[in-house]
Amino acid sequence: MITFENIRETNRMITENRLDVRTITMGISLRDCAHPNLEKFCQNVYEKITRSAEYLVQTGED
Repeated sequence: MITFENIRETNRMITENRLDVRTITMGISLRDCAHPNLEKFCQNVYEKITRSAEYLVQTGED
């Protein structure tokens, strides 16, 4: 459960550290990453996410 103290601490961190708390959500299907070899599957997922998020920082700044 989120407590009042958690909220206060978060607010303090945002204010004092000037944190940017915006988020961007990407809808990515990982279905095409399937592979019987776990290592290859993980590599496929990594490549799919990094390829899909290639311009995410620029999108957030725009």
